[in-house]
Amino acid sequence: MRCGRRRLAALTAIACLLTGVLTGCGETAPELSSAAAARLQADVLAVSEASATGDLEAARAALATLTSHVEAARGTGELSPGRQELIEASVVLVSADLTVLEQKAAATSQAAAEAAALEAAAMQAAADKAAADKAAAEKGADKGPAPGGGPGKDKHK
Repeated sequence: MRCGRRRLAALTAIACLLTGVLTGCGETAPELSSAAAARLQADVLAVSEASATGDLEAARAALATLTSHVEAARGTGELSPGRQELIEASVVLVSADLTVLEQKAAATSQAAAEAAALEAAAMQAAADKAAADKAAAEKGADKGPAPGGGPGKDKHK
């Protein structure tokens, strides 16, 4: 599970990065409303949880929701342009990490499919050989003893 631990550590770091971007540093002019911050933090949590469980499709969907909420918050004035840029930069990083994980998952799936196909081919070849051997044995048994008398046949008359 070494790869799983690395993935979880990377995604946890990403979640922390996004959370840091969302929480702010106590500026005098609010760059992010409390309501928008709560909404966006819930989105970040959804991305993190889906990624941690290996559900990359759900993580990608949660990231799309986060992006949509960022745009909406900016449209309503709940998010400053500077904060939006920081969040969007973090989203790009998370998206890139998800792409890498998706590629690794696809490669693993492809390798498993190829291994299963090889195993199936080997099993089919073994079954074909067994059927051919059985047919040959049955053909030999159908011929019976060779003409000219077999053992125990009395040649004296």
